[in-house]
Order: sequence, then C-alpha cells, then structure tokens
Amino acid sequence: MAETSTRIIDHIVHLSPSGQLAEEIKAWTDLGFNVIPGGTHADGLTENALVAFHDGAYLELISFTHPISDYPEGSPDREKREKHPWGTKHYGFIDFAFLGNSGDPSIAELINRRSGTDGSQVTYLREVPGGRTRKDGEILKWLISAPSGSTSVDGDVRGQLPFFCGDLTPRHLRVPSNARDVEHPNASVGIISIQLLASPKSIHGLSKQLTSVLGVPPESSSDNGETKWPLESPGNFSRKPTILHLRPPATDDESKWLAERGNGVYQVGIRAQHETGQEVKLAHARVTISLE
Repeated sequence: MAETSTRIIDHIVHLSPSGQLAEEIKAWTDLGFNVIPGGTHADGLTENALVAFHDGAYLELISFTHPISDYPEGSPDREKREKHPWGTKHYGFIDFAFLGNSGDPSIAELINRRSGTDGSQVTYLREVPGGRTRKDGEILKWLISAPSGSTSVDGDVRGQLPFFCGDLTPRHLRVPSNARDVEHPNASVGIISIQLLASPKSIHGLSKQLTSVLGVPPESSSDNGETKWPLESPGNFSRKPTILHLRPPATDDESKWLAERGNGVYQVGIRAQHETGQEVKLAHARVTISLE
C-alpha cells in the first residue's frame, strides 16, 4: 500500500489588518483575481475569502474580525485571541497548508515516524477539529495538524513548516472548483512557487525538517542551503509541479524583511495561461504572475 502523500499543496494564508477583509478583497479583485466570499471560522475570531485556481490550490485571504483591544482583558475571548497561532504575525503571507486527510492514517504520526528515523527533530501535533460556516450557512468541518513550537530551528515555527488541513466534509464545499469560481481576468490558473526565506544559521536545519515533512528528497540543493522540492496539486490541471523554494536572503531588502518577520513565506508565484511577467503590487505581500 502506497504511503499517504504529505506534499500536496492546499492553500497559502494571507493576513490583512483586523476588520479590513473587504478592503483586501477589493485590492486583489483590482489586480484581476476572482475572489470568492468565505465565512467565519468556528472560533469566531477570523473570517476569510478565497482565490481558488484550476489546479485545486487556493490563496486564503484572512483577517481577525476584531482587534485584540476589543476583547476585555482577562476574558476567555481575549485569552483565545492572544493564543491564536497567527495573533502576532505581520500582515502578508503568514502560513501555508498541505492537504491532509480524515485522520486515518494520522499525518502527524507519519511525519513523526520519519523524523525519528532521519533525526530532523520535527514534531507534529495530533490532529484537532476545525471548521467554518460559509456565507450561505453551509457548515464545513476539517482536521488540522500543525508543527509543534518546540521543534522550531529559529523563531515561530508556524509559517516555516506547513500545517495540514484534512476535510471531514467534502472538499469541494471548502474549495470551490466550478468554472466561474476558478477563472480570473488576469488568466491565473494555479500556484507555481512558494518562496521561503530563512536565516543562514537555521536554513540547513529547516531544510532537513522540510524533507521529513514532505517525505521526498529535494530536487536540488546548494552549499548555502538553497533547496527546492516539487509539490503535488489537488487537481490535475498543470503539467508542471509547484516548487517549494527555501533560500537565504540575497539582497538588503530581503535581509531587512527577514529581520523584521523571521523565517517564512516571502513570495508566491502564480502561473498564468498568458505571458504577463508582472510583479503584483500589494500592500503586504509579494506575488509574481508568469506563463504556465
């Protein structure tokens, strides 16, 4: 029996300021993306919208429904907000998810066994339930497995290593796939690359941990820690794999970004059916659109 794949890209998370999801939706729409309304997550703390692609992956535009100051100090809601894994993140791309399953076999146990064998010291937490209520009232349910903070090679582990999202309700309810939802005026069809920046001191350890998570060796690597892995997509639209690209900073601007934010998603590449070669300008994120 084939081992469960742990390298299927599901989505990339983009955080905007609290209560400003509508403004973020407009910004992406103005750039030629078709943005789909999402809903409010089960904890009531966040709301989202989606940019879905033909390849089955998507961008999740998310924001907290209220700033932390709206919650009384010492209240249960304030405590939940303070402990949220994205509560202290800078705006922009903050995390990325791979496709999980319904819990059998456990993705966390699979990765932890690999880690024990190869000595990468990465640990994933047991799957926990999550969900969201769509604008039309449809209730979605899933399982989340995330990396344990104790295994970080440098800083906050969330955003350096993927979390896993496995559907308990049909995936097509969570990720729209009909033509009107995945067609974009700018001809975007999928995710071609995810670039992670990491500090030189941590990049080799992070590369080893990512290899444990993905379950495959990198397709290329260099002495400075720059490493690339091919990913799979939920759909079969593209002939080319999405590339996960880990590298150290190469410019002063990238070094500044890394110093402010720590290791994480620096840039996302979108594949298009028509040549554009454009770098998309957004307030908090770097996106490039290039030919399929």
